[in-house]
Amino acid sequence: MEQNVEEIQENLLKFGCCRVCAVRHLTKPSTINVKTLIAASEQDHDEPKRLKKNPCIACLGLFQNPQKDDIINKIISYLKTSKYDSDTFNLAFNLPMCTIIRGHSIALYVSKLRITFNPTFPTAFVCAKDAWKLMAEDAIVKATGKRFDVHSPLLVTVGFHYDDIKDECDCLNAIIKLSNKNLQSILSQMDNKDFVSQYGEMPSVPESTIEFKSVDARHESVFIAGRYNKWSRTLSQTPWIVDQERRLESSVEEIISNPIKKHALADEFRFSSSGREDIDVRMLGRGRPFAIELVNPKITKFSYEVLRQIENEINTDPQVTVTHLQNVVKDQLKELKSGEEFKIKVYKALCYVEGELPDLEKLNNCAPLEIAQYTPIRVLHRRANMVRPRTIHSMKAVATKVGKDNGCSFFNVILSTQAGTYVKEFVHGDFGRTNPCLRTILENDTVDILALDVLDIEIDWPTPVKY
Repeated sequence: MEQNVEEIQENLLKFGCCRVCAVRHLTKPSTINVKTLIAASEQDHDEPKRLKKNPCIACLGLFQNPQKDDIINKIISYLKTSKYDSDTFNLAFNLPMCTIIRGHSIALYVSKLRITFNPTFPTAFVCAKDAWKLMAEDAIVKATGKRFDVHSPLLVTVGFHYDDIKDECDCLNAIIKLSNKNLQSILSQMDNKDFVSQYGEMPSVPESTIEFKSVDARHESVFIAGRYNKWSRTLSQTPWIVDQERRLESSVEEIISNPIKKHALADEFRFSSSGREDIDVRMLGRGRPFAIELVNPKITKFSYEVLRQIENEINTDPQVTVTHLQNVVKDQLKELKSGEEFKIKVYKALCYVEGELPDLEKLNNCAPLEIAQYTPIRVLHRRANMVRPRTIHSMKAVATKVGKDNGCSFFNVILSTQAGTYVKEFVHGDFGRTNPCLRTILENDTVDILALDVLDIEIDWPTPVKY
C-alpha cells in the first residue's frame, strides 16, 4: 500500500534530510514549484532545533544556511567583478559524485514506500542541481541585473569539495567501477539489491559539510572579421618561430589581433584568413579577408564606433591596414574557407631576364592555361610532396624599367590564378617542378621574379562597411 506523502516526508526528515531535499525527493521534475522549495528552506531556517543537527544526508548541506546564502553571495560577487557584459547567464554545478549516489539511495527508499517495490526503477525526483538553480535564480538576477537563461553564452561553473568522497564511493567501487561521466546511467544499470547490500538502505549521516571550492565563468567565443592590407615585405602573416626561436618581432596576426583581444578582455585569440601571403609579398587592393575568434571574451558588444576605434588603433602600425571590421557569427566563417581552391586571386609579378626582353605576346596569348605544380622545394619541409593541377585564368605582360638595368630587362605580369597557385614557381619553374612556367613559355632560362604583390582575392566577404 502506498504511504501518504506527508508521512514519507517526515521519515526522510528523521533520517537526516533537510526539508528542501525531503520535498524534492517527493516531487516529479515536471511539477516542481520554486515557491514550495523556498518555503521548505525557510521552514528549515525557522526550526534550528530540528531532530537532527547535521548536514543533510542528501545534499550534504548545499541547501542549508549559512552555506546556501554564502554560495549565492560568492556567485553574485564574482559576476559583479568579472566584467562579463552578457545580459544573461547559466549555472553549472560540479557536485561531488557522492551526492548523486546519495540521491539514488533515497530514491530507491521512496520508491518502496510509494509504490510496490520496483527493483529497476527508482522514483523520479528533482535533482539537487536543478533545485538549487531554481532557488538561487531570483537573488542572483536581482543583484546582478543579468537574466537566467539555459541557452546563455555565459556559463558560470561552481565547484565543490567534500572530504569523505573517497570513503563513500569505495563501498560501491568494489562491485562496479564508478565514473563522474554518466554516473546516473551507471547506477540505473546496477542491480538495486546489490546497491543496497553494499551501500545500505539509506545514506549515512555525513560527518562533514560540502564546501564551496570555486566559481568561474566562460563565455562562448565571439568572432570579428575584416580585410587587411600588408605593405611590408619583411612581415610574416603569423608568428615566425623556428626551433622555438622567434625570427621576426611581429606578424600580421599579432598586429591585428592584440588590440582586438585587449578590447574584448579575451583569454586568447585564433586568427584565420582566406589564404596567406609570403613574408616578402605585399597584400594590396581590397585586402585579404580574415576572421578572429575571441576565446572567453568578457566584452562581447562592439558598436560601430568601437570597431572604428579599434581599426584606427591597429592602423597606427605602418605595416598593416585593416578595414571593414565587424561582428560575425561562427556560421559565416564557412564562407572564408569554402571552395578555397576555386577562388580566383590576382597578382602582379615584377620579373626580369638577362639581356634583351623576350616576346611578351607569348604570355599574353597563352591563358587560360593549365599547369602542374609539384610541392615547391622551399616548402617541402612542411608539406607533402605531391603534384597539384592549377589554372592560370588570365595573364598580361608589360615591359617596365627598374633603375639601372645592369644588363637585365624587366617586365610586369598581371595574372589571375586559381587559389593555391605558387606564383613564384610559375615564374622560374622551380627546377622543372612547375610546368609549364614563364621560363618554358618564353624559352628563356634566365627568367626570374624580383617582387610579388597580391592585387585582389575575389571573395566578397565580409560585407563591406559603410564609412
